[in-house]
Amino acid sequence: MKNRIHTKEQARAFLVQNALNEIIEISDSSKFYTKVFCVFAKYGLLLDARGEDFFSGDEWSSPSHREVLIKKVEQLLIKQII
Repeated sequence: MKNRIHTKEQARAFLVQNALNEIIEISDSSKFYTKVFCVFAKYGLLLDARGEDFFSGDEWSSPSHREVLIKKVEQLLIKQII
């Protein structure tokens, strides 16, 4: 296997994509909030998310808002990681 040297930007983009993939793969909408919370905890982003009142709002209880929430998750990940 070849050693590859990646830039910081590539590594951060890879980290964001991995976090998003973990969240997107959840098909059970009742576990969506919990999974997002756990992924943010895993990457040390809970304080940042709470500081922006990320987990407050009625959209977390509605499966129809899933795509909007995924976009918000992506934006916060990009803002905090990249």
